Amino acid sequence: MLTTAVVLTPSMRVGQDAKHLLQPAASAAESPRFADDAEGPDALRATRSSRFSADSAPDTGPQPLPAFGYGALTGFYPSDAPRELVLSFDDGPDLKFTPLVLDELDKRGLKAIFFITGHRVVGDRPEDLARRELLQKIAAHGHLVANHTMSHRNLCRSPEDVPAEIDGNAEVIAAATGVRPLLFRAPYGARCHSLEAALAERELVSVGWNLDPQDWRNPTSEQILAYLEAKLTRLEGRGILLLHDTHPASVFALGPLLDWIARENVRAVADHWPPIVMRDYAAFLPERSIPKTSLGAVVASLVRGLRGPASPPSVP
Repeated sequence: MLTTAVVLTPSMRVGQDAKHLLQPAASAAESPRFADDAEGPDALRATRSSRFSADSAPDTGPQPLPAFGYGALTGFYPSDAPRELVLSFDDGPDLKFTPLVLDELDKRGLKAIFFITGHRVVGDRPEDLARRELLQKIAAHGHLVANHTMSHRNLCRSPEDVPAEIDGNAEVIAAATGVRPLLFRAPYGARCHSLEAALAERELVSVGWNLDPQDWRNPTSEQILAYLEAKLTRLEGRGILLLHDTHPASVFALGPLLDWIARENVRAVADHWPPIVMRDYAAFLPERSIPKTSLGAVVASLVRGLRGPASPPSVP
């Protein structure tokens, strides 16, 4: 039981740390802006300076929001920094590549969202059991496990499959981690009234993306890295990066990308403009209790017991 508590506690804690309240959905036109790709280094540096100069106070009004991200419980909140990035991975877990992603993130203390497809973790074969254990490991490392349907089906083309695809995957995730998922990503970015209604009924926050190297087209790691470097150099507001921990090119580009961001941030500080802030999943979580399974409730009770009684306030 103690082992189970250690495995599940990180996932149970994430909702309690969320600081944002739900806000109305933004239109698709309100997307983060990228500067003209034709800008040269000098023009780009001048643009950076004018946008982020110390003489101009940051805009406190509504911020640009990603084009994707929708539904009654849209979870896209104004950016907390002039430039920030959220990492997300779709379609896993994968026994070969997901552990490599976890290793890269652990090296840097970064947290990501893993939108998993349930069909990968059901069954009684040894590999099915191993993927369920990997799902527990993702949660134990402090990442958020989120819903990407059972079979990666377009739910706008088959709305009758919503209960099986969304609820079924929620049960799979809850059985493995002890916590029902709070975030959802529609396969293919599908969007329709019936799906939005289904998500609102389930109080699921739909999360899209606005940085996509389209690794499913099988680009090389070098091509993925070049694309993302160009986009992130010009990033304003929040970038939500879509990668797949089932595609080796993305997995092997991740480490070099994170190294590049570290170097880019050093240059940014030297040029007196904002660095790229790495954000975790709290950017999308509503301020509400996490729905737990019965196992999750038992673990929460156990964790409270392990903490013991509250300490009396210290006397100065």
